[in-house]
Amino acid sequence: MIKINMELIRSMNQEKIAKQIADNIIYYRKKFNLTQADLAEKLNYSDKSISKWERSEGIPSVLVLKELADFFGISLDDMLSDKKVKSKLNKGMKRYTVAYFYASIVIVLAGIAYGILSILQIDYTAWHLFIYALPVSSLVLMIFSIVWKKRFISFIYTTTFIWTAALSLFISIDIPNKYWIFIIVIPIYFFVIYLMHLINIKRFR
Repeated sequence: MIKINMELIRSMNQEKIAKQIADNIIYYRKKFNLTQADLAEKLNYSDKSISKWERSEGIPSVLVLKELADFFGISLDDMLSDKKVKSKLNKGMKRYTVAYFYASIVIVLAGIAYGILSILQIDYTAWHLFIYALPVSSLVLMIFSIVWKKRFISFIYTTTFIWTAALSLFISIDIPNKYWIFIIVIPIYFFVIYLMHLINIKRFR
C-alpha cells in the first residue's frame, strides 16, 4: 500500500509540485552519479520522460513516484519535500561493508595460520582451517542479518552456518559411517528454520 502525506499535497499547487519533484529527481539522480539516460534505463522508462519530469513539464504518477523513491532509497513524501535527506541505500551499504569486514577477518586469520603451519612444516592438514573459518564467518553474518531484521538474508546465512559447521565436524573426526552427521543435521536444520519462521511471523504481526 502506497502511503503519502495528503496534507503536504494540499499545501502545494500543481506547478509547485511539478517544480519540487523535478528538483528532487535532478538532485537524487546526480547524487547517484546517473545521467538521464542511465536513470531511464534502470527504471525502464524513456529518457524523454525523465527529461520532461526534470523540466517540470509533467508530473509522474504516484506509482512512478514510488518507483523513483524506492530506487533512490527515500520515502514518497521525500520526493515531494524541499528537504533533502540521505538515501537509506547508502546506510545499508555501510552496514554490509561492516558485516563483511568482520566476517573476512576470520578468513584472513585462517590464511595467516595456514601460512605459518606451512612454513613450519607442522604435521597438520592446514587447509581444514579454511573450512573451519566458514561457519564462523557465516555466524557473524547471520548475527548481523538477524539484528538488522533482514529475514531472507538471515535464512541464507543460517543455512550456510549449519551446513558448514556440519562439514567442519565431518572433516574433524575419524569414525566409521561419519556421513550420519549430515543425516542428523537435516532435522536440526529444518527445526531451526521453522523456529526462525515462527519468530518472524510474530515480529511482523
